[in-house]
Amino acid sequence: MNKRDYYEVLGVPRSANPDELRRAHRKLVRQYHPDMNRDNPVATEKFKEVQEAYDALSDAQRRKQYDQFGHDAFAGSAGGYPPPGAEGFRGARQPAGGRRTRPTTEDVDFGDLGGGNVNDIFEQMFGTRRGGRTGRGRPAPEPQRGADVEHTVTLSFEQAARGYTLPLQINRGGQLETIEMKIPAGVKDGSRVRVRGKGQGGPGGTPGDLYVITRVKEHAYFRRDGLNILVDVPINMYEAMLGVKLDVPTLEGKVTVTVPAGTSSGSKLRIKERGIEHGEEHGDQYVVIKVVVPKDIDEDDRKLVEKLAAKHPLNVRASVPW
Repeated sequence: MNKRDYYEVLGVPRSANPDELRRAHRKLVRQYHPDMNRDNPVATEKFKEVQEAYDALSDAQRRKQYDQFGHDAFAGSAGGYPPPGAEGFRGARQPAGGRRTRPTTEDVDFGDLGGGNVNDIFEQMFGTRRGGRTGRGRPAPEPQRGADVEHTVTLSFEQAARGYTLPLQINRGGQLETIEMKIPAGVKDGSRVRVRGKGQGGPGGTPGDLYVITRVKEHAYFRRDGLNILVDVPINMYEAMLGVKLDVPTLEGKVTVTVPAGTSSGSKLRIKERGIEHGEEHGDQYVVIKVVVPKDIDEDDRKLVEKLAAKHPLNVRASVPW
């Protein structure tokens, strides 16, 4: 099946600037994100298509290749570069060890946090501008893109839910470099955060990218369900029957919720917009009620319960199919 034009996928004109590309990408990611489209394989495929299109067009060098050659520019190359022998791109294949790894989960692009002008670097090394000739008249070597680098970080549940900035020390070509790494709110266990230009340097070319893999620790009582947060709260049978006000924890501190009289075990009470943040979206927090009943009752207690049951009969299994 033929691939759709990348500009058509993102819904932007071919003259779109980087900001227009970024806004279109964010809008479509929110629309087709797997967390918001569970059990919808069509949305999942569109999400992958949007990511692939943005991955190609957000990189100036790869966009130039795509504008000239279309999808043929990336045929036969896992790193997204033209096939050997393509005119104007001799020797532009990835170096050994620089094979680009496709994200299997979430790939968040923060843009370029460093680098420099590739033309300036090329001129300093070879005495010419990129794609020109050396001072001795020989064709200048084509620049090669550096290898991508992966680094794993461990986050608490709160840091993953609300975002976190951490100092990250990376080794680039034998030199230690510290960068302030902003982890976006809403990352999951196994998310991939990309920082352009912070991978290994290539001979005369642009550096590869840094991919930060997030590992999220389990929380003592919170758990995640998509963009929502769940927390189990026990109440006794009397509170369930009569109703009660409770102070329950959230990531921003305790809030008071009202449990209505007659609440059953397993009921969920919503606290609006106290869930996971993801871009401009906010999930909710749900308080899951767990009703606890007394285990040891004497004969007098039993008679009271039987009298109550006779006064308020409940046929709770009338609607079950078995």
